[in-house]
Amino acid sequence: MSQAVSAAMQVKFQNNVEMALQQTTSVLEGCVDTQDDAGADKVKVKDIVGNALPQEASERHGDTKYNNRNYDGVWIPKANELYDADLIDNADQLGTAISLQGTVVSSCSATINRAKDRRILEGFYGAIISGKDGTVTTPFPAGNIIPVGTGGASGAQKFNVAKVRAATKMLGQNYVDLMAERYMVLTADDNDSLLQEISVTSSDFKESYKGQVDEAGRVVRLLGWNFVYLELDNPMLGTIPGLATDGSGYRKTPFWLKTGLRMNYWQRLRTMLDRLPGKLGSIQYFAGMTGAATRTQPGMSGIILSAKG
Repeated sequence: MSQAVSAAMQVKFQNNVEMALQQTTSVLEGCVDTQDDAGADKVKVKDIVGNALPQEASERHGDTKYNNRNYDGVWIPKANELYDADLIDNADQLGTAISLQGTVVSSCSATINRAKDRRILEGFYGAIISGKDGTVTTPFPAGNIIPVGTGGASGAQKFNVAKVRAATKMLGQNYVDLMAERYMVLTADDNDSLLQEISVTSSDFKESYKGQVDEAGRVVRLLGWNFVYLELDNPMLGTIPGLATDGSGYRKTPFWLKTGLRMNYWQRLRTMLDRLPGKLGSIQYFAGMTGAATRTQPGMSGIILSAKG
């Protein structure tokens, strides 16, 4: 049976983890819409009302013509909690000396932030659950995948500007608002491919492509896209390396409008701090997050296939 440590220690631990999470956010959380709804195991995150053509009043005193719109919704089922837990030996004297710079707090923060990114990517690559009761499952549409050969005469191509242009064209043909915030995940390998293709110091890059390169040598903006950097093959992302690679070994680069990807939190942060008599008084720390994500509409997101290496 656990023996609780002082309330002051528990509060300090949670506050410090919360502060660390705020100061070092996840890579993707700021690029999607978020909400907090813990009301059910399956949460409705968006109502979708279909479009309709305008009726024309072509005769005097004519009958009113009514449109017949489709009404739908998008749902997110509650995912399992992702958490970090470990034991601190009593000799380490965690006590009230927990600080924002402490290794325990920093480790918890990094784990929870990776958990957020993992859930967001799982929702992106996964099916959309819709319908009146959330029983209709729609997998990622094949028509929203930019082929691996785009931008080359033949064969599989690495990430390139032609694929970025194809992503813009695809969204435009889906009648989305291209002035809305839109994001694309890049890896270091993708960035290197871009730097080989275009001269980032030229006026053509800055003006014609509306490009921007940061001090780290990363292309952070191009043709209206905001690039966010995340190594999709990182095993610390849990199940994501498998989801982000297709059956032929090509990278599946995600891109989306901010309004096209939604994260719901059932619990943003849960922490515990307990002294365990059965472990010679060692202190157990625990930090967890319960959340899940989904694409909101098929036409607001897509995938670019690229050769790795």
